[in-house]
Amino acid sequence: MLFKNSDSSLTYSTENRKKVQQVMFLLLWPVFNLILISSLLYEFGVLTVEIISITAFKLWSIFGLSFLAITLIEKYFCHIVLFDSVFRQLIVTVVIVVVISIQFPAIIDVPSLLGVESPDGYERKFILARIVLLLEIIIYVGVMRLMHYQNHTVAVNFALKESELNTLRAQSNPHFLFNTLNLINSEISSDPENAQEIVYDLSDLLRKNITLAQQRYTTLAEEIKLVSLYLSLQEKRFKNRLSFEINVEQACSKYIVPSLLLQPVVENTIKYAVAPYAAKAHIRVLVEQKRDHLNIVFYDTGPKFDDSQIEEGNGFRILRQTLSIEYKNDYELSLESTKEGGVLTISIPTKYLTKE
Repeated sequence: MLFKNSDSSLTYSTENRKKVQQVMFLLLWPVFNLILISSLLYEFGVLTVEIISITAFKLWSIFGLSFLAITLIEKYFCHIVLFDSVFRQLIVTVVIVVVISIQFPAIIDVPSLLGVESPDGYERKFILARIVLLLEIIIYVGVMRLMHYQNHTVAVNFALKESELNTLRAQSNPHFLFNTLNLINSEISSDPENAQEIVYDLSDLLRKNITLAQQRYTTLAEEIKLVSLYLSLQEKRFKNRLSFEINVEQACSKYIVPSLLLQPVVENTIKYAVAPYAAKAHIRVLVEQKRDHLNIVFYDTGPKFDDSQIEEGNGFRILRQTLSIEYKNDYELSLESTKEGGVLTISIPTKYLTKE
């Protein structure tokens, strides 16, 4: 579930780093060294299936045990392998690989296989093999450093993103409270009984609002429930001249979205399409999935307006910035005027969404 995912990006990066370690220790290194050794054996004319099988077993044993040792040290003795110290990480890795390597007999001993003394150049090639191994370890440490910086970058970006969203929610809540308190004030003098009912409904609404404000994410079903509470309260305010309906595809209700995402939308709809006019109004909310997009559409029966001259109010700004933070520029947000009324559409690619 995504709203439990405050460390999801970090967890993903850590898992990704582990996968890179596994690939390098258990696949790339053994295969690369096996190819080099096979080339050497072929050059001396002693390449056989039996020797290659024994060599492969030794290589995978050495690198497999090295991977296990480094994994255990990172887990239980993380202070030994400091990711902020390239030199220490290099030394620890070299020591582990070398110590485990010397526990095995020589991977290949070509002179023994040939039954002769070491030929010219053999020692040079043996030293070259050690240099190759050292270069492999240096490359490994370099890759791990890049993964560490990736983790750090993800953590910093996540903290900035969280801060921006908290700022937007802090701006949204006073805006919401201001509107609802004005609503009660307008009803107290004209219809005290209705004002009392509004206070009760407002209590439920505020309770729900506060709960969602404490969460970064929630299900779309919870967001729609808040919208329904708000519209029910507004029905009492406007008595017989406001009605609403909400249609949500069942498959969409479990999608995870930013909490309080739809609150600015429904507030703006009341403020601009219902409150200023005496005519009866109807609001319809439709949530559906079309192909690879989640579409949330608000229809109202307000009068026609010039949708090319819309000025961005506080609610619309909060909505747009929240979408921008969460989904970068890969979303659609539109407001248009039709003969039937206003239509506000939010379209989010489902690739960014998870389900509860």
